[in-house]
This record gives sequence, structure tokens and C-alpha cells, in this order.
Amino acid sequence: MYAFSQGSITKMPNIVSRVIIAALAIFGFGGVLPVSLAELTSGGACPHLGPVPACHLVSLAYGTVLVTVLHRRLWNRWVFLLGWFPIFALAAAGSALELLGHDTCPKTAGGIPKCYYSLGLAVVLVLPFLVHIAKTRRTDYAG
Repeated sequence: MYAFSQGSITKMPNIVSRVIIAALAIFGFGGVLPVSLAELTSGGACPHLGPVPACHLVSLAYGTVLVTVLHRRLWNRWVFLLGWFPIFALAAAGSALELLGHDTCPKTAGGIPKCYYSLGLAVVLVLPFLVHIAKTRRTDYAG
């Protein structure tokens, strides 16, 4: 599984992390895309931040995370966080409002607010990124 050269071993966690992040970003993008399309066609499918539908921002954010992880030159922590933070912040705000009794987030067929799922996915999405950062720092200082 691991090659014997030190360079190959240090690249392995990077590849695994990127594949996991890409899969989660595709899953998230696939979840928000129908809501964004419904917002475009009929309106009222998601809450707005001023004139901008929140679901469009989340779609753009998942797209940013996906492009970041797939494009080798863009793979850095700041671009990833630029995409991840709006996902997390909007999901956390929507979840908090839902818990306070405000009908804010689009619902699943079972009536569960989708922002709960989005918040969970945002937390799971950042975990392989943090593992990657920790392993990168460890190999940078291993000397």
C-alpha cells in the first residue's frame, strides 16, 4: 500500500483527505442543487440574505470546496476555508433559528429542516481537512 520513499508516504494522507473531501462536497452540492433550482424556477424555496438566496450561496460554497480539492494549484487551507465557512455559518444560523422556533430552512419530505443535515455535513467535511493540516504540519517538522 505505501511506497518505501518518504515522499510517497507523506502524500498518501493528502490524497485520502482530498478524496473524502471531494466525495462530501459532491454529496453536499447534490443536496443543495435541487433547492437552488427550485428557488430559480418558482422562488421561495430557501431563505434570503438580502436579495441573495442562501441556497445559492451554499451551492457556490460547495462548488468552491470541490474545485479547491480537485484543482491542485488551488488546494490550500485559505481557499478551502473560504468555501467551507459559508456552509458552516449558514447551516449553524439556520439551525439555531429553527431551534428557536423560526421556520427558516427548507424541510425534507419528513419535515426535518435541511439545515440540520447541512450543519452535520459541514462538521464532517472539515474533519478530513483538519487531519490533513495536522499530518502536513507533522511531516513538515519531522525533518
